[in-house]
Order: sequence, then structure tokens, then C-alpha cells
Amino acid sequence: MFEKKTSSGKHMICDFKKITNTQLLNSKLDLKLLCKDLCVSNNYKILGEIDHEFYPHGCSFIFLLSESHLSVHTFPEKNHISFDLYTCRQYENNNTYIDIFLYICEKLGTVPNSCDYKIIERYF
Repeated sequence: MFEKKTSSGKHMICDFKKITNTQLLNSKLDLKLLCKDLCVSNNYKILGEIDHEFYPHGCSFIFLLSESHLSVHTFPEKNHISFDLYTCRQYENNNTYIDIFLYICEKLGTVPNSCDYKIIERYF
């Protein structure tokens, strides 16, 4: 009666708030380096990237990954970053995603309980 679902990976959506590391918040280059380091440390292969800086402040960028994508959009005037990571890689649990979330919180100088994240299982 019900068809068995097959996972296509997980999608983590984060809202980082109350950021105190304004140097990182305001630097597209530094944020991209942080995300590239995350990709390297998690063995995600970056296939391409595109970015844009907004006037007077803020930026967006997307990394196309062989596993799917990573995207960032900053709102410096609100001390806020929207972060999105979708990967088709199959993990036993959510620990990798939670570790990424906590690592970014630490680098941004914010605390996890002032930020939001969701990890969504995606299916075929």
C-alpha cells in the first residue's frame, strides 16, 4: 500500500543570529574561506561557485558541490547569516550537520541557543 521511501540526503537550513564576529560577517572572502574549509574537512568536492556583493553591505554565494550545494546570504545590518547545506551523502545520524552548525556558531562568535537550524531528510 505504501511505497518505501529512499533517502536522497539531508538538507540543513540555519539562521545565525546575534553575530559578534563582525569582521567575518562583513567579509565575503573570509566567509567563503570558512565554507571552503568546511567543504575540505567534510570531503565535499566544490565543482563551481558564484558570488555577489550588495551595496552598501552584504553578500551571497553558492558552492555547487558534487554532493549538492552550500549557500550563504548575509544581512550585516541585522547581524544575521542564512546558511543552507544539502548533501546526498548518507550519514548514520545528524552529528556531522550538528558539528558544522556548532563550528560556524563558534567562528561567528554567537551562541547556538540564539540561532536556529533544521535538518530535513530528503527523499526520492
